[in-house]
Amino acid sequence: MRKKITIYVALLFVVLAKTLVNAQNFNSFTSRNFMKMNGFLTVPTFSILGEDKTTATAIVRNSNVAFEDNPRLYLGTYSGKMREQVGAGIAIYQREVGVFKDFGAVANYAQGLRFSDKGNITIGFNFLYTRRSADGVKVNSEKEDPLVANFQDIPIVNFQPALTLSMGKIAIGVFFEDLLDYNLKKNEMATSFSDKTYSAHVLYIYDFEGKKGLFEGASVRTLGVARKSIDGFGFAGNLLLDLPKIGWLRGGYDKDNGISAGLGVNLSDRLSIGFTYEKGNIAATNEVGLTYTFTKTRSSSRRVKRRVSGNIEITLPKNTSPIKKEPIYENPEHYDLSDEILRTQDSIAILNEKVEEILKLLKNQPKQVEVIREIKSVPVVVKNEEKDTSLKRRNNTPWREKMVTRGGGSGGTMYYIAVDQFRSKENAEALVDRSKRFKIEAKLVQDPKTELYYVYIDKFAKKEDAEEKVEEFNDKTRMHENDSSDDLAIQIKKTYKDPVYVVEITFEDSESGSYKEPKKQGPAKVRRMKREGDMEEGYYLVVNVFSKKPYADKFIDELRSDNIDADYFINPITGYMHAYIFKTNDRSEVIRLYKNNLNNSYYDTKSIIYVK
Repeated sequence: MRKKITIYVALLFVVLAKTLVNAQNFNSFTSRNFMKMNGFLTVPTFSILGEDKTTATAIVRNSNVAFEDNPRLYLGTYSGKMREQVGAGIAIYQREVGVFKDFGAVANYAQGLRFSDKGNITIGFNFLYTRRSADGVKVNSEKEDPLVANFQDIPIVNFQPALTLSMGKIAIGVFFEDLLDYNLKKNEMATSFSDKTYSAHVLYIYDFEGKKGLFEGASVRTLGVARKSIDGFGFAGNLLLDLPKIGWLRGGYDKDNGISAGLGVNLSDRLSIGFTYEKGNIAATNEVGLTYTFTKTRSSSRRVKRRVSGNIEITLPKNTSPIKKEPIYENPEHYDLSDEILRTQDSIAILNEKVEEILKLLKNQPKQVEVIREIKSVPVVVKNEEKDTSLKRRNNTPWREKMVTRGGGSGGTMYYIAVDQFRSKENAEALVDRSKRFKIEAKLVQDPKTELYYVYIDKFAKKEDAEEKVEEFNDKTRMHENDSSDDLAIQIKKTYKDPVYVVEITFEDSESGSYKEPKKQGPAKVRRMKREGDMEEGYYLVVNVFSKKPYADKFIDELRSDNIDADYFINPITGYMHAYIFKTNDRSEVIRLYKNNLNNSYYDTKSIIYVK
């Protein structure tokens, strides 16, 4: 607390009691560990600024430990970033100062509003309820003290708003610590407006970008606070070095509470412990806190939701080769089968996390399951219905090209298949790290002009190649999102229209030359569909899936113009159209045509579906 007082000044007991009733003590939290977690108790807007996770903490603070029965604070909290541009927190606490005891709760909410690429306004507030009571049992006196004996509980509610303006790495703002502190017992304000406490704060966050080892993901936070209260003007400063690999170090000075130092240790990826020692004018204070981190949020508080296109200058990371994992099949013949469409459906470990679902879909990582899977849906052959000709047909035949062009590009322009974009490099790297759990190669690039970080899974020198791949990815993603009857269905919680999109990027130089590589055709599994209605039995060589008829008709017409006898059938549950280029009742024949790419006429991804 800002006033270092103690019950053990017995001769001044009456003065102490009057001081404790002062409303400033109802909302004072001086925990130095709040620099690392529970920032909303320092400033309400800090529940979202610089946060990308939610935490639960338990803190015990012992003030003036040189005295017997010294003041204590017991605090439990849950706080952090809840969703895009929204932070919240809740705290329950008990504070004991001599014979007096405060019990209360704090609710926090913060909302960010972006007005430019670097600028953000965050509005937040704390709503506090506390009740002060007196415990006469703690009074060591032969005579009953009338102040304690006649003390009536004091219930207080306090509304504490704050406003913070962020510009890049710097944030400045104001905090009204007792703007509306109302005594519910007396039906009046606890403090007059002339005695209100308000403060200004400056926060600077520096990230150690591109560092490895101990300083990987590290950052430095500097916080300065100037406060005006009934006691006059005060100031405080804190410095925190956050090292995610091991823990954190911090130091600070407060005019009222003296110097302080602390350290934290990460016991595991989720559990950490922190200790703070403070030396004030009266006696020393120590504090111990235990923190459990639930998860990192799915996006950065600084993330720009709109898709960016146009000519952008970026710095490319070094190209690395994807990690390949060979599947294991009981039947050696299955190594010759296509696996592309199945691999877009299997291996989704966390259905409600969009990022992990998309990563698995895009890189097509299968689980080791049976070779033949049952699809519980009723495919229907397309009847002679009216063809949609609203879309322009292409004259080129990209499916006949054996190679795909990557890197470089004319004029230094490339087209990236982006998964997400961030302002925080830490959050972008977290997405890349999550992809590694599935043996997926996601990469990171930065735009030096806007400081945006893009997470992407592929890049092309030709725009049409990138757009075709994006359309394929997104259609496969949508293929099962509403198919509850399909045992391979993927229920996707979508936050925007399509999971991936194309970003056009232009380099200042064109040092990175383009190169070509063969189109990949990995091993696959045969899927089986139940035959019902007019569906014909046989093996179908499926090459694409569409959610809209104009695109399906356009694709079929383009294939037929290339003398490929293509058609599609409709899944009546999802309404999606499955395009195929060959149908037969001979298993060996369909395998042979897959292996020779339909007699060297179709080199893009394919899959075999057996209808019976």
